[in-house]
Amino acid sequence: MSEPANADAIARATGRAWPAWVAAFEAAGGDALDHRALVAVARRDLGHVDNPGWWAQMTTVAYEQHLGRRAPGQRQDGSYEASASRTHGGTLDEAMAAWRGIADEEACIGGMPFADPPTETATDAYRRWRVTLADGTRVRAQASLRSGRAVLTLTWSRLGSEEDRARARAALKDLLARL
Repeated sequence: MSEPANADAIARATGRAWPAWVAAFEAAGGDALDHRALVAVARRDLGHVDNPGWWAQMTTVAYEQHLGRRAPGQRQDGSYEASASRTHGGTLDEAMAAWRGIADEEACIGGMPFADPPTETATDAYRRWRVTLADGTRVRAQASLRSGRAVLTLTWSRLGSEEDRARARAALKDLLARL
C-alpha cells in the first residue's frame, strides 16, 4: 500500500494512521463511491478535530490518489491546480499591496496576459485578488495570517495537465521571490 505525501499530517490531525483510513474507506465500499460519498465516510469517522470539513476533504483526496483516480494537484473535475506561498511578514494590506505592485507591473502571469481586470475582496481574516487569464485559467492571490505574520499564497487553477501544473508552480514561485 502506498502512502500519500501528507500521510503524517493526516495522522497527526485525525489521530488515525493512513492504513486505518484505507481500511475505513474500503469497509464502506470506497472504490465504488464517488467523491461526495467518500467525504461523508471521512466526516463520519473523523471524530472531534479542528476544521473537520477540510480534513475530510484532504483524507478523501489522499484516498482517491491511493486508488489512482486522481494525481497530486488534480482537482475532482480533472483539471490541475498549482500553489505556492511565501511569508511576507507585514499586515494583510501590506502583503496584498506588494502582490498588486508585481501583478500591475507584469499584467500577465507566466507569460499569459490577463483576460479581464483583476477583482479584489477582503474580510478581517484575508485579502483576495483574482484574475482570469487569456487561456481561461485563473489565478488567485490570498493574503492571510499565520502565527501573526502575513502569508501570500498564489493559486493557479483550471490547468490542463501535470506538465502545466509544474510550469505554473515554477512561475508562481518566481513571482513570489520578488516580494
